[in-house]
Order: sequence, then structure tokens, then C-alpha cells
Amino acid sequence: MNKFLRWLPALLWAIFVFLLSAMSNPPIPGSHFPMKDKLGHWGLYCVLGWFIAFALRRAHNLSLPKTFVLAMLIGSAYGASDEWHQWFVPNRTCDVMDWLADTLGASSAAAAFYAYESHRSAKTNRQPA
Repeated sequence: MNKFLRWLPALLWAIFVFLLSAMSNPPIPGSHFPMKDKLGHWGLYCVLGWFIAFALRRAHNLSLPKTFVLAMLIGSAYGASDEWHQWFVPNRTCDVMDWLADTLGASSAAAAFYAYESHRSAKTNRQPA
């Protein structure tokens, strides 16, 4: 049960992304600017990448390098499946540049998680003076 709870945020966020992808005209907040949709993909997958890295590290006690690589791969694979899913949604397209933004978002978060955990571990392992 504990492992499931560690994966729950990633699962819920993946469902949220899936539901957004299933909309013919998803809500896009804020003003319009070039590449806004790519920034949105990047942000959504940053959150997913962090949740995946957290689950891998906490539920499976993987090393940081393995956590980093698997979080990138899982996030990228989910992004690819999400783009393929959009192929079947009216008014949506399957776009390799969106998938690239998804992959970069998951990778950015995995790298940030790696840095955070490295710092946290170094801080915990310091010897008192």
C-alpha cells in the first residue's frame, strides 16, 4: 500500500494530462504569445517528471542516476503516448515538437529532483564539527 501511495501523485497527474488531451478545445489560461503551447507542455511534464522521480526514489529506493534516467524515459514515453492519443481527438494533432517539449519537461524535473536529492543527502550526511 505504501508504494501505491508514493505513486498516487504521478498517477493522478497522468490522468489529469490525459483528460486535458481528450478535450477538443482544452482551456489555455493567460495571454497569447509564441510557443505558449510548448511552454504548457513543458510545465505539465515538469510536474509529472517530478512526481515520477519522487515515486521511483521513495517507493523503490533506486539510486539517483537510475531515478533520473527512468523518470526521463517514463515521462518521455507517456508524452509519446499522449501525442498518439491526441491523433484520435477531434481538433487535436499529434505533434513531435509537443512530444519534445514533454520530454524536456520531464527531463528538467528529473534533473531538478536529482539536484535536490543530492543536496539533501549531502546535508544529511555531514558530520558535526
